[in-house]
This record gives sequence, structure tokens and C-alpha cells, in this order.
Amino acid sequence: MSFSANLRLSNNLDGATIAYVAISSRPVQGIRPLIHRKLAFPIAAAFALLLLLPVPGRASSLDLPYSDPEEILLAQRAISDTAAASAPIAESTAMPPRVALAAQESRKSAGKAFLMNLAVPGAGHLYAGHKRGFVHLGLEGIAWAAYIHYHDLGKTKEREYQTYADGHWDYNVWKSTEQANGTYDPGADSLILYFRDNNRQQYYEDIGKINTYWSGWDSQDNRNFYRGIRAHSNNFLKDAHHAVVGAFVNRIVSAVDILRVMKARSNALLGEDTHVRFKMRTKPFARDNAFGVEITKRL
Repeated sequence: MSFSANLRLSNNLDGATIAYVAISSRPVQGIRPLIHRKLAFPIAAAFALLLLLPVPGRASSLDLPYSDPEEILLAQRAISDTAAASAPIAESTAMPPRVALAAQESRKSAGKAFLMNLAVPGAGHLYAGHKRGFVHLGLEGIAWAAYIHYHDLGKTKEREYQTYADGHWDYNVWKSTEQANGTYDPGADSLILYFRDNNRQQYYEDIGKINTYWSGWDSQDNRNFYRGIRAHSNNFLKDAHHAVVGAFVNRIVSAVDILRVMKARSNALLGEDTHVRFKMRTKPFARDNAFGVEITKRL
């Protein structure tokens, strides 16, 4: 068997030189195979060593001249400066919509928005650019409209039961009846006269509520009818009072909400040394409810 090796050099599309080595074998006879067998391995080793050595390639039109690293860095910086100088100014200074909104909110005063909502619920939200302020404004309008409505109904019924009491309860009848029955009380007499001249609301309440003055009514049916009218008046006035309470609750809720919203979106608050505390005292169906705001600042 004989071995043969061929070396072929060629250039690819990039201009680099590629060396090909082909080794083939075929059967032979006589002494020539021994000679070829002795020379095949040295020739193959020589070609392998040739492949390991750098082979100079032929220059191509696409090849660039050699440049050291410093020249490459200077060229890159020059390209970057040219691109930055050619960029439009408007594009470099433009901000995304969310960033612009946050910047606008950061210029708003949280303390001012808080006080505006205490004065007019929703005004602070609109000042800060939040449309939920219209909700608080609507609730405020509904609350005061309800107050006016129920207050007018209560006062109308109040005038009605007062007129009815004046026509069906008589002081002189009550006094003479009590004296005739032997149950006359001078203290009750002086008290009802004092209320009649100084506290009309208490006067109309006592003549229909306290048993001592029942004998002044011309009939118990009229007394019961009077008490029904007075109960309607009190219910309407209570509803008006509840509407006022709702209006003040709306103020407090809107004031606290604007602080929460502005803190979450623009990280603005009254300050680390300033604290806001809300106080509320309420009793169901009572008129001594109270709401308060306490602002403390550490100096």
C-alpha cells in the first residue's frame, strides 16, 4: 500500500489563504512500496508543520489598514461626540408623560391641598391635578342639599305643631284643673311660664311630654296628634343634622386622601416634624357630635 500527500493553497472571498492537504493510499508491488512507505510519513509531517506556520494572505480591497488600540478609542469617541452634537435638542430634553406628571405634582404643596380640602372638599384634589376631586365636590353638594331639604321640612312641621299646641293646650285650663283636682304644683307652674317666655322649644316639649301638663289639653286625641307632628319635625331635623355630619366627614376624608395621594405619587408631605391628628366624638342620633383636626410641628 502507498500513501500520497498533496498541498493546495487557495484564497476565499475574504482574501484569506487556506491550505489543503490531501493524503491518499493505494496498493503497490515490489520495492517501490517500501520507498513510498518510508517517505510518506516524513512528507505528511512536513505538511502538518506547514499548516501550523502562519501563511501570509493576499491583500484584498476590503482589508483595512492596521490601527493600534489608542487610535480605535479616539475614533469611537469622535463618532460619539458627532452623534450627540447632531441630535435635536428637543428630543434630548423631552420627558416621558409619567415623569412630566410626577414633576408637575412635585411642585404642588401638599399642605395647601390639605387646607383647600378642609375648606371645600375636592378643591385640593383639583389643585393637585386629580379628577377624583369632582367626587368629593359632588358629595359635598348632595350633603348640603339634603340638609336644606330636611331642615326646611323639620321647621315646617315645627311651626305646624306649635300652632296646633297653641289651639289645643291652654295654660289657664291646666292651672284651674290642677287646682280643682288638688294636684297643683307651684314649681311646675313657674317652670312652664319660664319656658314659655324664654325657651319655646322646651315649652312645647314639656306640655306634650310631661304628664303634669296633660290636663291642659282639650282631649287626649289632640295631644297624641300633636305628639305625632312633633315627632315628624324632630326626625326631619335629625336627618338634616346627619347631612351636616356627612359633609364634615367628607371634608376630613378628602383632606386625608389628598395627603395620601400626594405622598404616594410625588413624595410630598407637610414635613417630618409635622404631624396631623384627627379627633372625632360622635354619638348615634345625638347632636353633640364633634370633629377636630390637630396639627403639631416640632421646633
